[in-house]
Order: sequence, then structure tokens, then C-alpha cells
Amino acid sequence: DEYEGSDQEGDQKAHEIANGSEPNVKKSDRRLKEKARKQREIEISALEERALQKDIPQTPDEFEKLVRTSPNSSFVWIKYMAFLLDLADVEKARSVAERALRTINIREEEEKLNVWVAYFNLENEYGSPREDAVKKIFQRALQYCDPKKVHLALLGMYERTKQNELADELFDRMTKRFKTSCKIWLRRIQFSLTQGKDVEYIKSVVNRALLSLPQNKRIKFLTQTAILEFKCGVAEEGRSRFELILREYPKRTDIWSVYLDQEIRLGDTEIIRALFDRVTCLSLPPRKMKVWLILCVFYSKLKSHLSLPLLSVLPCISLASIYSLSPWDY
Repeated sequence: DEYEGSDQEGDQKAHEIANGSEPNVKKSDRRLKEKARKQREIEISALEERALQKDIPQTPDEFEKLVRTSPNSSFVWIKYMAFLLDLADVEKARSVAERALRTINIREEEEKLNVWVAYFNLENEYGSPREDAVKKIFQRALQYCDPKKVHLALLGMYERTKQNELADELFDRMTKRFKTSCKIWLRRIQFSLTQGKDVEYIKSVVNRALLSLPQNKRIKFLTQTAILEFKCGVAEEGRSRFELILREYPKRTDIWSVYLDQEIRLGDTEIIRALFDRVTCLSLPPRKMKVWLILCVFYSKLKSHLSLPLLSVLPCISLASIYSLSPWDY
């Protein structure tokens, strides 16, 4: 979800600069398959929810019939748990969670994980003592599910319920256990920014991340950190970070594009123009330069589309129109 010798690093940097992005076809294929799988799960859940809304079970017997019909559906099991909790039958809800974990096919990892997450929430609400009850279920879940996903699920619950101290403690463990995960470090940056941590603290987290992350994830991490800083109200820090990245990778047009997206959202025309000017002064291949010249020309006419990523507006632009306007023809 989701960022070795010096000769090898130099070759990799040169390759990235030449191609504009990090090439990894297998990773792209995996992401597409994962996206398709998640989309199917969403569609199935939507169908189940619609079916349940048409004929909402009113009794435990009706729910029992439903779970026999769809034994691998976490959605149905979780609805059954919620039904029992509405009746204040916490112990029965726990027993349904245990049954669900025994019943759902071992290959249905996401379905099982959904039940574990529902179990976290149940113990977070009704466990006594709450913190110990949640941790007990968490330790069990680690034995059966992907540890990273389980940690992220628990983290999400802590964040949603504003248990910030517990979230911070969990982040400490996660950044040690999954120290090469760009996603984990970015979640920590985001959490720290939303908690109002100062600039020096953020810098310390960034430096620790850069010491832990492999070389091929560092640009992604720094770029995404800069985006988070823009979105969390510390645009000057994000701006400085983009400038540092571009100092090392001046021809990475994908990074220029993301940088411009952030500035366009803020809406400072002078800064945006200056960035366009800098990009169009780069020594880029003709095809890439043509794209940037077109965007530069039409910037003022695309303001109705500026909620979209910058390069997504290209299909709206007539290439022939570049010859009829000067770059800042307003």
C-alpha cells in the first residue's frame, strides 16, 4: 500500500533519470492484479449489502441461516456480530467472531482479516481491561494473517479512536519490524504531521527512514513526504523537499508534475509560473518538452480542471493550438 556499491547506485540513478520513472514491470503487474482483486471484493461486498438490505435478518436464527449460505463472507459474519452487540450480548458476539475465524476458508485471507479487525473493535469497545483485551486478539491475529496488514489494521483503529499514545507506541514497533517499508514510514510522517509535531521531529523521522529504506524507495518516500507536508499545512517544508529532490534529479518530469500539482492546489500564480518556466528551460527530449509547453500555454485556461492531477488534462488539449498562443497569453 503502497518507497550495493556506488557503481550500482550510479547506474540506477542514470537509468531513472533517462526513463523518468523507476521501471518495474513485474511490480506493475502485481499492482494491477491486486487492484482488480480489491475491486472484485468491493463489488461482492456491495452485492451482499444490497441483498442484506432487501431482506434484513431480524433474529439469530435468520442470521444463522445466512452464515450457512455464505460461510466465507466476512460481511455477513460482521453484521451478525453487530446485531448481537445491539442486543447487548457481547459474549455471543465474541463466539460468533470465533466461529467466523474457524469457518472462513484459510485461503480467504482478506475475509479472515476483516473479522480480526471487527474483533479488535469489539474488544476496544467492550474488553476489560480494554488495552489488554485488544492486544490479546492482536497477538492471535499475527499468527494467522500477514503481520504488516495486522499491524496496519490495529494502527487504523487506534487512529480512528484517537488513542494517540498507543498509536505512537505501535509506530515505534512497526518502524523497527518493517523498517524497509515505505508505506509504514509515510504513515508515521502523516500521523506526526496531523498531531502537530514540529519540523525538527519530522526531520528526525525522515532521516531515520532514509537510513532504513532501500535505495530504490527513497525518492518515492521523499516525494510522498513532500506531498503530505503540502497537504498538512507546512507547504514551505514540502517545497524545500521537492527542491532538494530536483537538485539531484533535475530531469525527473514526473516529480516536476507532482510538485506543480501541489502548488496549483495552493493557487499562487507567480510560483506556478516560475515552476513552469523552469521546466520549459530544461534540456528534455522533444516529446516531453512538447507536453510541458502545451501545459504552460494552457495553464490559465485549465483552472476549472485544477482539482485533477496536472497531466490528466492533456486529453482536453488540442496539440495544434500550441502554435496560436504564446506561453503567457492571458
